[in-house]
Amino acid sequence: MRRILLLALSVIVALVVAVPLASAQTAITTQTSQTNQGALTASWWNWAMQDPSPLEGSYTGGTKCDGNFVDGAFFLAGAASVNGAPSSVDRTCTVPAKKPILFPVTNVICSAAWDSPDYADPRPLDTGCATPYTDDVIEPPSSFYARVDGKNAEQVRIASGLFQWTIASNNNPYVLTAGTYEAASDGLWVYLEKGLNKGNHTVVFGGHYEDTIFGTFEGTKVTYKLKAR
Repeated sequence: MRRILLLALSVIVALVVAVPLASAQTAITTQTSQTNQGALTASWWNWAMQDPSPLEGSYTGGTKCDGNFVDGAFFLAGAASVNGAPSSVDRTCTVPAKKPILFPVTNVICSAAWDSPDYADPRPLDTGCATPYTDDVIEPPSSFYARVDGKNAEQVRIASGLFQWTIASNNNPYVLTAGTYEAASDGLWVYLEKGLNKGNHTVVFGGHYEDTIFGTFEGTKVTYKLKAR
């Protein structure tokens, strides 16, 4: 029975996990009651499960750089892998200047997408799954980092609450059946409320985590070279 997906630094944890090695630790703020940001993280998950998924591989431009999924925010993805991930992914994209940017540093999603016809996990997707698993993942000695132009970015804990998760096609990183399912996520995010000034910028995020469920993992570092205009 699989009902939990750990997106660590936007790196998939289902059967195999790859997570970046942390080189810095920033302050973590708990904001589980921020409805607007929670709704944005739910929208991020729907954006991430488009076809093609922006979670896969390195790329320059193209549809995977189209983070304009909702009004008022631009999304960045991490790297997803079921059978292991590369040590780093590097992406080059263009973003709107001064538009809020949202991306996950580590994230757990619990969903009925993994329920079988014969069995549905009875635990609440939010309070019984996403919240306690996130608690376990982010506790020390786990550490995560995010930097924008070399400066540490604040990591904010945001819970989505229950939402409808749409998987656009069977061609997705997690080999899930296309459809719409109930889901809930929780994790550490970076929300750049004022976006980026016009010009070239670098966003880097990654981390290392140790927990009682998934074990110890190190792996992918995600780097975005962004041109804001």
